[in-house]
Amino acid sequence: MAKETNGRTGLSSQLKPFIYMLAVNKKVWIAYVAIILLPALLFIKLYLDRSSNLLKQEVTHSILQAIRQVESNISYRLSKVKEASDSLIMNPDLHQMVGRPAEEDTLQVQIEDQRHLYKLIVGEENGSEVRKVRLFVAGRKIYASDHVNFYDLDTVKGEDWFASVAAKNGAVYWLDTVYYKYSNAEEGQHILSLARTVKEPRDYAKVAGLLVVDMPERIISSVLQTVQFPKMDLAVIDASGKVLSHLDASRIGTWIEPEVWELARQEAEGIAVDEKRQEFVIYKTIPSTGWKVVSRISEEQILASNDKYNRASTLVIAISLLVLFIFAVIAIVAVITEATIKRIRQIGAMIKKEGIDTLDDGMQHDQLTILGLEKSVGVLIHMIKNLANETYSAKAKERDAQLRALQAQINPHFLYNTLDTINWMAIRRDADEISSIVNSLAQYFRLSLNKGRDMVTIHDELNLAAAYLDIQRNRFADVFDYRFEMEESLYELPIPKLSLQPLIENALLHGLQQTPMERQGLLIVEGGLTDYGYRIAVVDNGVGMEEGKLAALLREDDGDERLSYGLYNVNQRIKLFAGASSGVFIRSKAGEGTVAEIRVTLENIQALQK
Repeated sequence: MAKETNGRTGLSSQLKPFIYMLAVNKKVWIAYVAIILLPALLFIKLYLDRSSNLLKQEVTHSILQAIRQVESNISYRLSKVKEASDSLIMNPDLHQMVGRPAEEDTLQVQIEDQRHLYKLIVGEENGSEVRKVRLFVAGRKIYASDHVNFYDLDTVKGEDWFASVAAKNGAVYWLDTVYYKYSNAEEGQHILSLARTVKEPRDYAKVAGLLVVDMPERIISSVLQTVQFPKMDLAVIDASGKVLSHLDASRIGTWIEPEVWELARQEAEGIAVDEKRQEFVIYKTIPSTGWKVVSRISEEQILASNDKYNRASTLVIAISLLVLFIFAVIAIVAVITEATIKRIRQIGAMIKKEGIDTLDDGMQHDQLTILGLEKSVGVLIHMIKNLANETYSAKAKERDAQLRALQAQINPHFLYNTLDTINWMAIRRDADEISSIVNSLAQYFRLSLNKGRDMVTIHDELNLAAAYLDIQRNRFADVFDYRFEMEESLYELPIPKLSLQPLIENALLHGLQQTPMERQGLLIVEGGLTDYGYRIAVVDNGVGMEEGKLAALLREDDGDERLSYGLYNVNQRIKLFAGASSGVFIRSKAGEGTVAEIRVTLENIQALQK
């Protein structure tokens, strides 16, 4: 115990001179705090504030762009429901049969009316946007109790919304989302309904019936699902603030907070800030209904979901604190060094002048100079600025890359929806050729994108080639035909993506398109396993090519004169994929056609599969 106490006392006595030396040099620490520490901390705060504001601005604008696409998609779905109702409401037979007076409404007439009306209604039910068409008629009609497509009008006259529908005089009125179970369905579902009155032909002021067209709410919620952002609340709200569609079905039919609704109802679209909840309200109006697509996301969620921003901010703070620590150490070392040198000089002078015996009596403890620290200030500020600028630039590039990636997740889906829309428009107008080529183009895009993978199965590559050939065959009608003769054992083996298309494109461009009109062109894609691995060949009966032209196809040194850069590119990719012994091999004879063959060695296939 005594030894431990003596050790602590000795350590304390050794630290006292050092602590005293730092304490008496107040100017050094005042200068350090005023010139280095406070400006550095202020710079860090300004940098973090600016970065977070830029991030919030860019993310909210990206979400608004996504919501615009959602609104466009929803508007299209709603327009399909309205078109179905227009087709029925503008049919004079419907008004004549629903509004037929009682004295003309014999049993035989009613049976015939029901049969005719059923054909009209069922013709508009497509199972997608239009789930069910319901027609409410006078209770005296025998088919008013059908409860499949026909219902008694008196059963809905007491509903709160009936007066509003009647006031529209046949125009469209959208009802709130309700949970409804059809009589011929096993379970219920949420539906959105469009309602229109059917007038009596002899007295337009009287309501003869009610037409209701039902759309499943899941059609709208599936569109909302296309916008992916962590912890973002996204819903479709009606003009009174009630939730019509939401990814959380329990929220349907509830009311949005009054403060949030007050922000969202001001303009047709925009980005508003709820200061109370510290969240952004991003919205877009659906023009045809007055509904709004409303997104809510807190500032904290925007920043917390961006890992790259958090890592960059942490890095800036860590670097800044490290620099501050380094300069604090430099300052302490400078103080100690200068004090030590001064003390040594003082001791030397005292010994020379007075002798060693008078050394302790003549020692003076002057305050230490801060000249070395002052010289370091400029270096510190310059270093902090350069480090912060470099880190900010790197973080900005990472943020831009992330935002482009988020947009890219939306764009392919939007492209597929657009192609699907064009396809349906073509089908409605009996434009089968347009529908066929749009389907082939959509298939081509899906397979060529392939979630960013560079390697695909041979089966997927053949599907991609088929989509490309269908497009070209529509483009060059009656010029050529094609077929696949491929062993199924190849289907699951790997191949670099877009390996076959350049070979097929070369066969079309240099072979089949040059074929005389009187001869039908034929392109065959065939392949199978071999002793060394597998082979896939593209065979055409085109015009073929000369020896010199054939030799130039795969040469590396042709530069701008190369006949087919695509074949050279495929050849190099196959070699990188499966080794130098693999590649593209071409044989041809003028007037007889060309065979372009991909060969891959077996050992490299096995290595890839492992």
